[in-house]
Parts: sequence; structure tokens; C-alpha cells
Amino acid sequence: MPEICFQSESMQTQQNKMLQFSLLLLATLGVMSGITIVASLPNISKEFTEIPDIEFLSKLMLTIPSIIIALFAPFAGWVVDRYGRLKPLYTGFFLFIVGGSSGLYLENFYAILAGRAVLGVAVALLMTSSTALIADYFDEEQRHRFMSLQGMTIGLGGIVFITLGGFLAQLHWSYPFAIYLIPLLFLPILYRNLYEPKASSHPVKEGEVPEALWPVYLTAFFSMVIFYMMPTQLPFLIINELGGEPLSVGLVISTAMLFNAFTSRQYAKVKKRFSFLHIYMFTFIFFGIGLFIISKASSIGDIYFSTLFIGMGFGLILVNTNAWFLSKVHASKRGRASGILASSFFLGQFASPLLFKPVVDGYGIRGLFFFISIVSLMIVLVIFAKLLWSRKKI
Repeated sequence: MPEICFQSESMQTQQNKMLQFSLLLLATLGVMSGITIVASLPNISKEFTEIPDIEFLSKLMLTIPSIIIALFAPFAGWVVDRYGRLKPLYTGFFLFIVGGSSGLYLENFYAILAGRAVLGVAVALLMTSSTALIADYFDEEQRHRFMSLQGMTIGLGGIVFITLGGFLAQLHWSYPFAIYLIPLLFLPILYRNLYEPKASSHPVKEGEVPEALWPVYLTAFFSMVIFYMMPTQLPFLIINELGGEPLSVGLVISTAMLFNAFTSRQYAKVKKRFSFLHIYMFTFIFFGIGLFIISKASSIGDIYFSTLFIGMGFGLILVNTNAWFLSKVHASKRGRASGILASSFFLGQFASPLLFKPVVDGYGIRGLFFFISIVSLMIVLVIFAKLLWSRKKI
């Protein structure tokens, strides 16, 4: 009898590991969607030189998925609550492969652009359904442990896809689109291990998303606005002012993502000792230090030093925001609420260069980094004051 119980527990542990592995594979799709074709953009412009404003239009290859995700994600969340988690997930999975790989086999630029829009719809479905599944499958302590793994996986996945995309782009501009076919290998694993949770059958409650979630959404938006300073602003500082090369940009961002991955992996341990607000305070301290170093950098070596703080900050803030969100949302609204969270992240991504353009025009890129470093440290003071006030009330 004890032997049977032991085997049963062992099988359950193995099933739980495979379930987590399946969800981690899904997490890589989000990071894959945005950065895989970055290195191809200049060559895409050269390939379609007959198209007016092709340099601008080629950049839409990156921004169109983001804005489509931001617009479609709330509706995708409603679909996830109404029809369950797995049907929208597999629909998004299929659209991801078709839309993502479109540049590999399509020869018309506008058709490829339409494929990128399809990719945006796919990611919206995938993000909302997978976030809801994490909440359904795990209790709060298990979620913290899983999100540590998820954050590390996203960081390491970013490094792999940036490197692989850059290598393939050197061979031909269309080859990085082949990376979007890799998830076909994931399908048997997902089909075998993911299941429709009972929580998703809860009756859908009408009404608005709880007010308690709006601070989470604002934090998600603001964190992504800061995050996208790295790919949209930092390359110009490295190349135009510090004499670096495109390779230097890739290495700097990859280094930041490496620190991101290592820090994310420690989240569960950190969360056992500190509250969500404490962790936000630490992240904005890291941001403030890292951004200040960038604003005063006199060499690329200084930029590499800043990635320690920037990477640690992002390694905590993205995981902490997702964990905070899942601790507040009711099972019956996880889909819709997850959709708005995804929309918040990607609106921040889309808005980042637009919001910062006036500051860059007036004070330069260094001025922007200095300004946001001061804003970050002011946020630390606000959080610290709130924590002190809470202790006094107790």
C-alpha cells in the first residue's frame, strides 16, 4: 500500500512538472513575437525599395502586433471567460504559426504586414488564456514559484531569439520568420499536459472589472513604458554618441536580459520575505540607479554596468506585477482581467517612444534617462511613505 501511494505521488509530481513545462513553452511565444525579426528590418527596407516610405512601413512590422494585442486583448479575455481556456489557446497557437511565419513564404510586403496583424491577435489569445490557466492551476505560493521560472524563461528566451534572429537575418531577411514554426514542436507536449480547469466553468459575472485591479494595470503600463526605453532609445545613444556598433546594442540588451532571468528566478524567495509594495520599491531603486548611470555614461563599459541594475529591476517588476494581479482577480473574471492586463503591457510598449519624443527633442537621450531616473527615485519615496503610513495605522 505505501508503495502504491509513493508511485501515485511520484506520478503526480511528474505530471505537475510537465504541466509547468508546457506553460513555460507558452511563455516563450510572447517574447518570440516581438524581437525575432528586429535584425531583418533594414534588409526588408532594401528588399522593397519600390514601396514609398518603406523605411517607416518596415518599422510597422514591430509596432502593428503590439497595437493589435492592446486593442484585441480585452475581447480575447471575454472569449476566454465565455468559452474556456483551451479553445482560445489553441486558436491563438494556430494563428501564431500562420501569422508569424508569413514573411517566410509571402512575397507581397502588405500581405506580410497583414500576417503581423494576425500575429497580434494570436498573442492576445495566448497571453490571456495562459495567464488564466496559471491562476486556475496553482495556488498563490505555487504561482510565485512558477512565476520565478516563467520570468527566467522569458529572459533566457529573449537572448536565444535575439541571437538566432540576428544570425538568420545575415543569411536572408526572410529566414528569421522561420523561427515562428518552432512552436509546432510544442504542440504534442501542450496537447498531452494541458487540461481545461474546473475554475473556468464558473458562471461569468456581469459588471466591470474590480477597481482594485486598476493600480495593477497602471503599473503594467508604466513598467513597459520604461522597459521599451532600452530597445527604442538606447541604440541611438550607443551608436551615435558612444561610437558603438549594432552588435554592441544586441550584446547590451542580451546582458540586461540575462540579469533579468537570474533575478526573476529568485522571485519566490524574495516574495516570502517582502510584500508586493516592498518589491516595487526595490525595483524602482534599481531603475533609478541604472538609468542614472546610462545618463552619465562615457563609454559602452558604463552601459554594461547599468544592465546589472536595469536587468534586476525588470526581473522583479514584470513577475511582481503578474503575481499581484493574480492575487486580486476572481476566477470568474480571469479571462477578461488578463486581457486588460495584456492590453496595458502592450499599450505601454506602443506608447513609450511617443511619450518620450518631446523629452528627447528638448533634452536629448541622456536627458531622458536622467529625467526618468529622478522619476523612479521619486516613486521610491512615495512607496516608502505609503509603507510608513500603513505601519502607523497598524
